[in-house]
Amino acid sequence: MIIKNLFFLTFFFFSVSSVNASDRLQGILPEFEKYVEKVQAEWGAPGIAVGIVKDGKIVYIKGFGVREVGTAKKIDEHTVFQIASLTKNILVHLFAKLVQEGKINWDDLVVKYIPTFFIGDASVTSQFTIRDLVSHRSGLPSFSCDSLWYLDFSAEEIIKGVAKIPLKSPIRSKYGYQNQLFGVASMIAEKVTGKTIEALFKEYFFTPLKLNDSSVGLQAIKPEKSFISRLFNSANDLNVARPHDDRGDTAHPMEFSHLMYRFPGSSGANMSVTDLSKWMIFMINKSAYEGKTFIEEKQYNEIIKPSIECAMKYNDSQFPGDRYKSVAYGMGHFIMEYGEGRKYLKTFGHMGGFLGVRSLMVVAPEEKLGIVVLSNYGSFRVSFVPEAIHNKFMDLYLGLSEIDWSQRLRDSFLSIKKQNKMYKTMQRLQNPKKAQPLTDYAGVYKNDLYGQLELKVESDILYLLFRNKRIALEHFNGNEFTFPGHLLSATYCESDVGYIDFGSRNGNKLDLCAISSLLSDGKEHGLFERSNGADIKK
Repeated sequence: MIIKNLFFLTFFFFSVSSVNASDRLQGILPEFEKYVEKVQAEWGAPGIAVGIVKDGKIVYIKGFGVREVGTAKKIDEHTVFQIASLTKNILVHLFAKLVQEGKINWDDLVVKYIPTFFIGDASVTSQFTIRDLVSHRSGLPSFSCDSLWYLDFSAEEIIKGVAKIPLKSPIRSKYGYQNQLFGVASMIAEKVTGKTIEALFKEYFFTPLKLNDSSVGLQAIKPEKSFISRLFNSANDLNVARPHDDRGDTAHPMEFSHLMYRFPGSSGANMSVTDLSKWMIFMINKSAYEGKTFIEEKQYNEIIKPSIECAMKYNDSQFPGDRYKSVAYGMGHFIMEYGEGRKYLKTFGHMGGFLGVRSLMVVAPEEKLGIVVLSNYGSFRVSFVPEAIHNKFMDLYLGLSEIDWSQRLRDSFLSIKKQNKMYKTMQRLQNPKKAQPLTDYAGVYKNDLYGQLELKVESDILYLLFRNKRIALEHFNGNEFTFPGHLLSATYCESDVGYIDFGSRNGNKLDLCAISSLLSDGKEHGLFERSNGADIKK
C-alpha cells in the first residue's frame, strides 16, 4: 500500500530554529569533531570527510586521515570520493528537469523507451513506469542481480537477468532496494537526450552549480597514463581518496574498479565534501542556486513525496528504531523522522556503499540543516562509519539522550560476523563429516541466470572455474568447501570466506551445487545443476 499524507499530519516537531540556533550548532562542533576522530580510530577508517551546512552556508568542513594508508596524502575539503549510490539522488533531480522540459513524464511506461525491458511478467511489464524504476517498489527481492554486477556481467546481461527474477511481492506494495533499475532509468535519460550521464550531470548541475570537483566515470579519477608517465613511473597526483577494504581487521587499499561505473546513473558520480555541501544547500533551497530555480516546485515535490514505506527492524543498523520514527522512500530520497519523544526532525537523505567506499548525506529542510559524511573504507559489509557520525551529530543537535553509536554499531557488526563464523564451526564440531572422493564433485554445472561453472580436480585439489577465474577449494565439512571470497568477487574482503555446497535432488549422486554466500539470485537462489554433457559450452 502506497503511503498517503504521511508527513501532512499534525506532528509536534522539535525546532531549534531561533536566534540561538547558529550559536547552538557552533557549541556542539568541538564535541562532534572529537567523536569523528573516535569513530575513525575505532573502525580503522583511513579517511573521512565531513561537511555541515546551516542557513544556506557551509558552517563546518574538514578532512580526517589520509587518501591511502601508508602515505601522507591528507584528506582535505576538495578530496574526491566515489560516492556510490548517492549518485541516485542526482539522477532523480535530472529526471525532474527532463520532466519539466517535457522530454519525459514520470508515469511513462519503461517499454516506451526500452521495448525489450521485462520485469516479473507481461502484466507487470505493461504497467511499469519511470516512477517505478526510481522508487524501490518494483516487487523484486532487494538487491536483485547485484551478484551479476559483482561478477562483472555486462549491463546488458544484468538487465536480461532482471527479467528472470521472480517478483517477491506485487508491484508497488513493498519496499525492495534496487540498483539495476536506476541503471535502466539512466539509459532512458541518455536515450531521450542523446547525451551520456556524464555530460548530462555536468550540463545540468556540475557546471551551473560550480561543483568543480565533481565528475562521472573511472577515467575522471584514474586517467590513463601517457607513454612518458609510464616510462618514468610518475604517480597520479589527483586529489582522490583510494578505496579500502578489510584485511585482517585493518584497512587495505583497493584498485579503483570499473564495476563502480557499470551503471553510471546509479553509482557512478565522484564528488568532494565541498561539492556535496553545495548540493545540500541546493536541496534545502528546493533546487535554487544564486537566485535561480532549477526545478519547479511541482517537480521538486514529486521527488520528495513518499512512494513506499520502508519496513525496518527496531535494531536495524541504518535506521535504528529508537531514533527513526518512520522511514519511506520517495524518488532518489529516503524520507525519515529522526529523534526521540517530541524532539525529532523530518529529514531527506541517501547513502552509498560499494567496493571500498561509504557515503551518507542527510538534510533537514525545516532547519535549513544538512550533514554529509564520506569515507574511503569499506562497503556495508565492512563499515557503518557514516551512520555513527550522522547519528551522533543529530543527537547533539537535538539534545537527545547519549548513545555511543560507534560502539553500538561496531559491536553489532562484529557480533553478526562472529555468530556466522561460530555457526559454521559448531556445525562442523557437532557433525564432522569427511568429503567424498574429489572426483565425485567434478563436472560442469549450469544455472539459468549465472551460466555454467566447472569443478575440476588437479593434483588432488578441487578447483572452481567460473567466469575466467580459477580458485582452489578447501574442504570444510561433508560436502561443503570454502575459498577466499575476494578471489571470486571484488565485493568480498580478503577476510571473507566463500562457501560452496554440494547436494542431490534424489539423495544419491551429487548433481547440485550452490555458492550460497554470494550467488543467491534467481528461481532456485543460485542453485547449479550438473550438466549431462550434451549442452556444455566450450
